[in-house]
Amino acid sequence: MFAGDKSLRAGRGRQNMSNTKSDSYWTDHLLRRAGFGTTLQEQSYYRQLGYDGTLNELLHPESVKDDAMEKIVYDQNFDFTDLGDLRRWWIYRMMFSKRPLVEKITLFWHGHFATSNAGKVNSPYSMYQQNLTLRNQGLGNFQDLLMSVSKDPAMIVWLDNQQNTKNKPNENYAREVMELFTMGIGNYSEADVKEAARAFTGWMAPRDFYFNRKQHDTGEKTFLGEKGNFGGEEIVKILAARPETARFISRKLITFFCMDDPSDGFVQKIADTFTSSKQDIRTVMQTIFSSNEFRSDKAYHSKIKSPAEFVIGTMKLLQVDKIDGDLPAVMARMGQNLYEPPNVKGWDGGMSWIATDTLMERFNFAARISTQKFDAKEGYINPTVLASQFGSTSAKDMVDYFLGRLVDEDVPSSARKQLLSYVATNLNGEAVTTMPDAKTLEAKMRGLLHLIMTLPSYQLV
Repeated sequence: MFAGDKSLRAGRGRQNMSNTKSDSYWTDHLLRRAGFGTTLQEQSYYRQLGYDGTLNELLHPESVKDDAMEKIVYDQNFDFTDLGDLRRWWIYRMMFSKRPLVEKITLFWHGHFATSNAGKVNSPYSMYQQNLTLRNQGLGNFQDLLMSVSKDPAMIVWLDNQQNTKNKPNENYAREVMELFTMGIGNYSEADVKEAARAFTGWMAPRDFYFNRKQHDTGEKTFLGEKGNFGGEEIVKILAARPETARFISRKLITFFCMDDPSDGFVQKIADTFTSSKQDIRTVMQTIFSSNEFRSDKAYHSKIKSPAEFVIGTMKLLQVDKIDGDLPAVMARMGQNLYEPPNVKGWDGGMSWIATDTLMERFNFAARISTQKFDAKEGYINPTVLASQFGSTSAKDMVDYFLGRLVDEDVPSSARKQLLSYVATNLNGEAVTTMPDAKTLEAKMRGLLHLIMTLPSYQLV
């Protein structure tokens, strides 16, 4: 179903989309990638701002008041020493924040500096503190962020640096900071790992960060061709300034926000921005989102939704604002357990999101959210309200509206015909020519929504 994206994209039959699509079209695309999609009200607001205005607001979250979200979160009275509460806290923020790029970049860095509460850290509050660091510095200077993460208590415990002493160096963090957090494998030697480990000796976290001078190796080190009495700070500065780091971080940002297989030229263009801006992530993100590559057929609907994008995006699209307590578990069954990435590499993304079990979880969630009925419907789907929002007068109107809203009409004509055939019958399967009664309308709308959410194109963002 998802082979190589070609089978999905071949059904569109659209050419030169970047030259023919409207500003609103690309604004919607931006909001799916820089956030988690939009409610109808949010879509209207951002479309009035236009692409450039929306991008400017996303990149300058400090200019946007988010009091309503903060109040919603505050009223939940979350306990940050409870992992379940911590996960729900973040889902609430993803769902209701008026600063979507802040939450999305936090998710990116969570997967990049992948730290798991399971096993070693075992401290939800430490994970909460790390999340705040990623959120507060995620659009700032990379060297500053890397320094903060290197001194983060959860990271120090996760990669064993509290065991890194002058008489018995531990190489875990020294290795991973080069392999996974900065330059990438192949750009350093085993000798560099050993020397960096010596520099990070004495960096500990009994609770907060603590530099134990008695356990620090004060001797001269040779690291990546440079010599000096280096401590951890100097190692971080050297790594952040390396051209290999510029390319490595740029490629990961492009892959997460834009496309899975960027050209070397595109990566180098973003890496040049990373370097010339003195590692300013906000400027890097502006360059990515302003590029022709981002607003191209290659980037459009080219990435498989992560579980966070699938769950939060679905609720936004369908005006669902009731966040059930088990949503973190739902996302975990889809393959993304917040605060517990699978390993230090984080989530692979891409095709790894799609397997028999995880795809079934997506379909189950689609069925649940489209068919859920409660005595009090506030916060959940109300098909009658949805119908009134677009003034449907025929089966064709209904199909066209929801294909536009959920998948930007990005389906083969054969799929649209099948959906139209489904809607244009009553509950007995008999053809109808007028809008059905309220009971049938509700059943058909719920069924239509479920069918659209199981389409291959709905799995793409």
